[in-house]
Amino acid sequence: MDESSLSKILKEFESISSRSYQEIIPLLPRHRAPVGFFCPYVPEELIYAAGGHPFRLMGATVKTSHIQAHLPAYCCHLVKSSLESLLQGDLDFLRGIVFGQTCDTMLGFSEIWAIQRRTPFPFNLAIPSHLDSERSRPYVKAEIERFKDFLDSSLGEITSENLKLSIQLFNRLRDSQKELYQRRSKNSTQLRGEDFARIIRAGYLMDRSQYTELLQELLGSLKGEANKNNERVPLFVAGNMTHADVWFSLIEEAGAFIVRDDLCSGARTFRLRVREDLNPIDALTERYFNAYFCPTKYMGAQAHVESLLKDVQDSRAKGVIFLLYKYCEDHFFDYPDLKTVLESKGIPALLLEVEDPSYSIGQLKIRIQAFIEMLSPL
Repeated sequence: MDESSLSKILKEFESISSRSYQEIIPLLPRHRAPVGFFCPYVPEELIYAAGGHPFRLMGATVKTSHIQAHLPAYCCHLVKSSLESLLQGDLDFLRGIVFGQTCDTMLGFSEIWAIQRRTPFPFNLAIPSHLDSERSRPYVKAEIERFKDFLDSSLGEITSENLKLSIQLFNRLRDSQKELYQRRSKNSTQLRGEDFARIIRAGYLMDRSQYTELLQELLGSLKGEANKNNERVPLFVAGNMTHADVWFSLIEEAGAFIVRDDLCSGARTFRLRVREDLNPIDALTERYFNAYFCPTKYMGAQAHVESLLKDVQDSRAKGVIFLLYKYCEDHFFDYPDLKTVLESKGIPALLLEVEDPSYSIGQLKIRIQAFIEMLSPL
């Protein structure tokens, strides 16, 4: 496939990921009811199998004028921008909204959202905090079954066959994204950082079947050349759902390339792949216990350290940049442990507090440049 075809595919991803909530409505699948969610702990496979369209809310650039009456100042950009979008009517197209039981802010936010009565079907999925407990597994299974029953009555019946097909689709999607990560780690010259961020972000907005097909077209258009990153510093990025193209651009324009990430909107979701040889509900339950996923869940005192250290060492990154939403306590609580173990292995780390990516990037740019210069060979 020639470069013009690659450019066309990238422009399609950009067109989708750069749109506001209201602008993207005409592009949503008309035969599926859009259901909003924030956290990857929400099983998208069930929403899709019920005939819904999983629509992940990842924050928006919006001028805040309503939220001060509902939220304290110490809430993250994701919560503040999402509530502002709701109060301005930008999210009235959602048929439902699903909250995962994650941080304290999200727990309170779910109540604030429900009080507004702007979304017909709100649901709280209560994933327990201690996933290392013997009682947590049957509890999670019961919650998934409760969510299935809710979707059966609110959206459409979830048949065993539809759920199996949905699981297969999302597995293909994650496998395709994983291949894209692997290809880019060997040759980042064909996909700029901002293009890559847009591709990943679009996957939470588009119809998943259409997105998976477009990913396959993209993979087919990329050349198989390797070792094209020799002059750039390989970096690992960790943190929240910060797949905004501006962060990736700042890092790569400073002379680095992002060889891997551990973002809850990125490579971390590969751990959610579902076994296809089990009962679907059992398989959806099992995946939450296979690997450490989020600082809001406990899977052992060293689970967060061991998971990140292995990924960083496997990526051969020379340094780690933590992109953490300001006021995200759960990620900040883990940071001292992660920084200590990384530096004990000779891997420098840089912490960046981020909010709305549309402003306050000048100071961050200087810090990123200084960090990359420190890692660059003389």
